[in-house]
Amino acid sequence: MSQIPTTDGFKSGPAEPTKSTGQLMKEVTEDLSTLIRKEIELAKLEVGASVSAKLKGAAIIGIAAVLGFFALIFLLLAIRDGLDAVVATWLADLITAAILIGLGAVGAMMARKKLSAPLKTELTKQTIKEDVQWAKTLSKR
Repeated sequence: MSQIPTTDGFKSGPAEPTKSTGQLMKEVTEDLSTLIRKEIELAKLEVGASVSAKLKGAAIIGIAAVLGFFALIFLLLAIRDGLDAVVATWLADLITAAILIGLGAVGAMMARKKLSAPLKTELTKQTIKEDVQWAKTLSKR
């Protein structure tokens, strides 16, 4: 039996019988099909993880917003009562409402910034680039 030289200079085991072109094409097609399925699976996992992280962040923002809302109610009542001693009641209410509108606008801008970040699929992009390079090396043979 003959020995097949390898790229690292060592001899491998006995030579395998050569495969027909049809068998080789079938193997390449099966490997390519498996590769594509795995890439799709990886993309699904990455997008799922990103969406899950976004949902957890949204839930935390929601809980914090409810607690902040109750704290804000008591703070605004305290401000209103304090201002009521200095200015007219209607003016104290107006100043308190302006503070509430300002804080709401700041909160909305912060939430919009957090939720507008794109989903991350960096690993999928990298593996697809590697697959394209692999396919290019196959076509050069």
